[in-house]
Amino acid sequence: MTGQADPAWGANAPRGIFAALLARARAGDGKMLARVASWFAPKAVDVETLGFKARLHPGDNLSEKRILYTPGRFDPVELAHLSAALHPDFVFVDIGANCGAYTLHLAVQAASGARFYAIEAQPEMAHRFRFNLAASDIAASVQLDELALSDTRGEIAFTVNRHNRGESGLEGGGETIRVPALPLADYVAERNVTSIDALKIDVEGQEHRILAPFFASTPETAWPRILVVEQLLATPEKDPVQLALSHGYTVVRDLGRNVILERAGGT
Repeated sequence: MTGQADPAWGANAPRGIFAALLARARAGDGKMLARVASWFAPKAVDVETLGFKARLHPGDNLSEKRILYTPGRFDPVELAHLSAALHPDFVFVDIGANCGAYTLHLAVQAASGARFYAIEAQPEMAHRFRFNLAASDIAASVQLDELALSDTRGEIAFTVNRHNRGESGLEGGGETIRVPALPLADYVAERNVTSIDALKIDVEGQEHRILAPFFASTPETAWPRILVVEQLLATPEKDPVQLALSHGYTVVRDLGRNVILERAGGT
């Protein structure tokens, strides 16, 4: 990210042999074609993907790479489940929003009365999210907050993985920066969010650290009806799926890496 203004969306449209290979990879959702196309890829690529306009950077972010080359393989069950839950006053919270794939995919489909709250602590990824949001035609309200959610309030250490920015987080190797942090209960209270239809959280193993105090301090009426989380089978004491189950959620779909849960008795 630089201090210069970004060229308008479309300036980095695929060209030449890369454009041809990319089109074939996207049409067939083929990993081999995607690998070949990546040999010719520029640093940034402007495409329409998952229903929104994006400038994607496949060289340093696995999520953007997947969205660029094989969008049909990017969490299709999770996105379809959330899309089916949309209604005029839908409220969605996206913790670890990355370049905006979940939020923007849903927001372009949503009515103007829907509200989307995206949280991304990494300055470069927040910058990319804002660009994609501005490039896309979205009627719903989308709010991006550049901060971390944690179990404490204040400034907190955050590590940036420049090889795969999606693996940046509150723990791990990489460049360390300081970012503002809030507990989830404080975040929703300060934004007057009293009910959440769906919440997606992907924060590199820190889900329990965020969700446990939220469940402990927030009325059940404010808990999200749908949860999309990554399960941590190797560390069951930190597994957000087990945490959700202990608070009355049931598994709707176990997709291996991700799990979709809903509040028992929810509609």
